[in-house]
Amino acid sequence: MTNYEIARVFTRMADLMEVQGENPFKIRAYRKAADTIRDLTESLESIAARGALETVPGVGKGIAEKIEEIVATGTTAALEVLRAQVPEGLPELLNLPGLGARTVQTLHKELGVGSIADLERAAKEHRVRGLPGMGAKSEENLLRAIESYQRLSERWPLGRALPYAERLVDALAKAPGLVRLEIAGSIRRMRDTIGDIDLVGAAQDPGPVMEAFRNLPQARETLLSGPTRSSIRTHEGLQVDLRLVKPEDFGALLHHFTGSREHNIRLREMAEAKGARINEYGVFDVKTDAEIRLGPDEADLYRFLGLPYIPPEIREDRGEIEAALAGRLPRLIEASDVRGNLHGHSDWSDGAVPITTMVEAARSLGHAYIAITDHSKALGVAGGLDEERLRRQMAEIDRLNAAEPGIRILKGIEVDILGDGALDLEEGLLAELDIVIGSVHSHFRQDEATMTARIVRALERGVVDVLAHPTGRLIGQREPYAVDVERVIEAAVATQTALEINANPARLDLSDLHARRARERGALISINTDAHHPREFGHFRYGIATARRAWLEPEYVLNTWSLERLRKWLTERRQASDARRQ
Repeated sequence: MTNYEIARVFTRMADLMEVQGENPFKIRAYRKAADTIRDLTESLESIAARGALETVPGVGKGIAEKIEEIVATGTTAALEVLRAQVPEGLPELLNLPGLGARTVQTLHKELGVGSIADLERAAKEHRVRGLPGMGAKSEENLLRAIESYQRLSERWPLGRALPYAERLVDALAKAPGLVRLEIAGSIRRMRDTIGDIDLVGAAQDPGPVMEAFRNLPQARETLLSGPTRSSIRTHEGLQVDLRLVKPEDFGALLHHFTGSREHNIRLREMAEAKGARINEYGVFDVKTDAEIRLGPDEADLYRFLGLPYIPPEIREDRGEIEAALAGRLPRLIEASDVRGNLHGHSDWSDGAVPITTMVEAARSLGHAYIAITDHSKALGVAGGLDEERLRRQMAEIDRLNAAEPGIRILKGIEVDILGDGALDLEEGLLAELDIVIGSVHSHFRQDEATMTARIVRALERGVVDVLAHPTGRLIGQREPYAVDVERVIEAAVATQTALEINANPARLDLSDLHARRARERGALISINTDAHHPREFGHFRYGIATARRAWLEPEYVLNTWSLERLRKWLTERRQASDARRQ
């Protein structure tokens, strides 16, 4: 079996176990094992044959035994037991807002629901309202959630699509004769969702590369087979296209299939004014049809048009052409600009590891500071901190800082913004912290006026330094709550509150459009991972991508600043807030 097929077994086991409400640590172990197996460059069968499975990160004795069983039989007894207990379509119900494992189990047991289609039918037939704790309103909410989920799930979130595309590239990279291979399309532009995957490559002889592509382990079926273009449908139902050209034509191909369509149209118009036409094969003289030889890179195409290179993330025809012509393209933020993380969790609330582990991971990244911002008490499901536990954590951080860990640990909290705009902890205590992150975690169905007033009221209290995930969206799972983002931006500017781009790929909130608008209005931005485990620091790349799409320069992002500048800003904004309230 291929690594990919083995990984799918563990992913399926985790899905089925989640419905049953199994131990979350065991579920997480299976998902982690699946991720690790997909990324291996050596065949897992080969590793098993030499008895070295337990040398693979995340693979302990129990998982190693299951891998051996899967390699030998194509499945594992544990998966077959789960399949006998849980309908295949039931795990998908957990993607609907408000449905936990216990409710899903009840729906299955009492109504025979085994899929989203079954649930939709039961709700329309008014059978759900007969269950304990359910009513007509519950049915309405379920139908609304199903409609939203079906609409949102038509596209893959970037956080799922990008790693998947990278695995395809890694699997294809050793194909005979392949010279270059890149991810193109909306993934390269780092849009928050994608509909399919475009790969572009260069090879003198495309035949062997195309054969390797059509035989990738991810391929379920071949949709198109040709000498320069092939398409496959993956086991997950995603279409992947591969196009190949000669190495000297690669720049034009990469540019064309990166898009966006609107950006490409503008460039074609500029080429026409120079008597040329652009397509995926190169640049050609309109009169003679002769190819105008440029170079093998995209920059050569832009240079021909009299433009500096325009980064892929901003190729959306949102003013980038005009800015390039005027010499006003921004110096977009890069991962190397980030100097710390201002929103993250430890095992004091719902994080997976102790503060020291999070600190060491941040230090190893070269960060100058890290804020520990565990949840406040209102989020009971996350083990939120009350005043007494927060003071104990503050003392613990003071002790850690006194030991000079090579990085500054900032004392913080992610405090809940309650339904009326009040904060979940006493404001005097919040003022003692280095940084306060404010968040909405409840009452998502408030109308726009109420939600907006709630958030504005919280910002006007003056102790919230950063508003986290300001619209509450979960990509592909939950729509943003109703809120007047323009009014929130206005309040953030007035109160000198920074707005967050939450880099968790399930959020990317603020979106690129909202973040750009916030910067244009004068708001500061903070890009944070909201990490609950050190591996989630890797989410920074999604937040950076969103910030680049928002045209953000490092200067306007809090956590690109030095520790001294950041602490000075925090002190001065608190003083200004105190002055406004007096």
